[in-house]
Amino acid sequence: MTIERPMFPPQEIETVEPYATPDSFCETLVRIERLGSCRRLVFAVTERGDPCRPMRAVVAKLVVPAELMSELAQMIAADRPEPGAAFARLPVNAVAN
Repeated sequence: MTIERPMFPPQEIETVEPYATPDSFCETLVRIERLGSCRRLVFAVTERGDPCRPMRAVVAKLVVPAELMSELAQMIAADRPEPGAAFARLPVNAVAN
């Protein structure tokens, strides 16, 4: 005997910001690192200290599931106004593997 569960539409996941998350200005994406099933995007700005030796300072590192990378690229290219839509569709345990 099989028990069938009713199909319900996925619930909208509420996004909260429990503490002030600072913005980080970035000039460039300097590298993408593999972390198992995730990718770490490393962002930097150019330091203007020594004019003979310009340097880049890392200001932010963002770790996301690898399967999200193509959707992020499409959202950036299309300049879609709905930030967070891609993340909202991920299952809660998306990075557990």
